[in-house]
Amino acid sequence: MYKEKGLYVRSSDIKRLYESMTSARKEERHKIFQMQVLKRYPPIFHEWFLKTFPTPTSWYNSRLGYCRTAAVMSMVGYILGLGDRHGENILFDSTNGDCVHVDFNCLFNKGESFDCPECVPFRLTHNMVQAMGPLGYEGIFRRSCEVTLKLMRNQHDSLLSVLKTFVYDPLVEWNDRRHRDTAATAAAKEEGLKIVKQIDQRLRGYSKKNKILLPLSIEGEVHQLITEATDVDNLSRMYIGWAAHL
Repeated sequence: MYKEKGLYVRSSDIKRLYESMTSARKEERHKIFQMQVLKRYPPIFHEWFLKTFPTPTSWYNSRLGYCRTAAVMSMVGYILGLGDRHGENILFDSTNGDCVHVDFNCLFNKGESFDCPECVPFRLTHNMVQAMGPLGYEGIFRRSCEVTLKLMRNQHDSLLSVLKTFVYDPLVEWNDRRHRDTAATAAAKEEGLKIVKQIDQRLRGYSKKNKILLPLSIEGEVHQLITEATDVDNLSRMYIGWAAHL
């Protein structure tokens, strides 16, 4: 669609802009990202819904489906520490607009250990927000996030009982160990318990970015997550392959 509009940008140009952001100061990085990178990629994803679902009813229902499924996967992905949510790992059902995630290899906050650490809880770029309608992430998306998080909190014990089995699963590698000796196994188990504890804290409303000692309410946690996901500073620091400009 960008090519159809004559907005195609060569990858070498985008790479040059991203390289300039890595060495720039915070204010300058924000300026480059907003005024140069995003200007080259205005939001057009909402037009896909208009073309794919031309009737008012089908368009409305597809947008509802998109907002709800995107919200559910955003919350579940956050709790499980799902990363690597670039464009090729998020698909859309052209029959109903539902958001379908694939490739769950980057779980349990593994994205934070990348050479270019991921710093957003889920993908919520300007294209995704624009496609949600006039209210953006307010309304259906935010409410669906709150309902999903409330459901997971209510099922807190059941979720943790399932996750704890992964700690003792020999097929799960919690750390980058080369040898399967006793020390490595013990270290892997300890790392697994640490990650399960982090998931437990997220389910309770605690966050490492939350400076207060009290846990956040469901509404407060959702608000903080949406703020982090759409923060210009976070998006401008993401790896170029994640494509925060799309």
